[in-house]
Amino acid sequence: MNKRQDHIPKKDIMYTLTEDGSQYIVNESYFYKTEPYYTIVKSENEGIKTIPSSGDVLDAYIVPICLEKAKLAGISVCDWVISYQYVSLPSIVYGLNYFSTPSDHFVVSDLMEAKTVIKHITNRGRYPFCYQKLNDTSSITKCVSIFGKTINRCENVSQLAERIYEVFRVPLVEIVLVKDDSGFRLSSLAPVKYSHLSREETEMLQNLLEKRVKHLD
Repeated sequence: MNKRQDHIPKKDIMYTLTEDGSQYIVNESYFYKTEPYYTIVKSENEGIKTIPSSGDVLDAYIVPICLEKAKLAGISVCDWVISYQYVSLPSIVYGLNYFSTPSDHFVVSDLMEAKTVIKHITNRGRYPFCYQKLNDTSSITKCVSIFGKTINRCENVSQLAERIYEVFRVPLVEIVLVKDDSGFRLSSLAPVKYSHLSREETEMLQNLLEKRVKHLD
């Protein structure tokens, strides 16, 4: 049997790496009140230096907080607005309710489309949402960051991923970027499933995990 085919990473498995006196938690998602989040908090309470920290993962997945933290670190980010109803067109839109994930974002370009999306992500107006104004030259691009490293990306995106990892320290994350005439700007950080990784990305993650890994199930 091919060892690599039956090896890491496996769906829904959390991994820990110990290196240079720090404990690294690798998982598909780090949302609040999940096993990875509680594992991080428990380790921190035991005095273990843990990456990412509980504060880092909370900041990373809440779009406005993520962008403000990145902006303070000198990273180019999209301008954002919190609203309950109004949205500029075209825009990229994110929900802000408890069950929202930055993975579920919507690009709206006309009024009827915007009304449908807003009704959905606000649960009929019960929760606010965040939107980022786009222009005619804007395009949305995504990349996977594995410990700040990317595969088959231009130098600008690769450098941006490294900088984002320095700030948020999330080992596995999807970076959503808006590209326009001014270059690339951070739109959000989102969880990424192992099954969505390319072959090259899976191999990169395998190589990193195989050095010193203990899986937790």
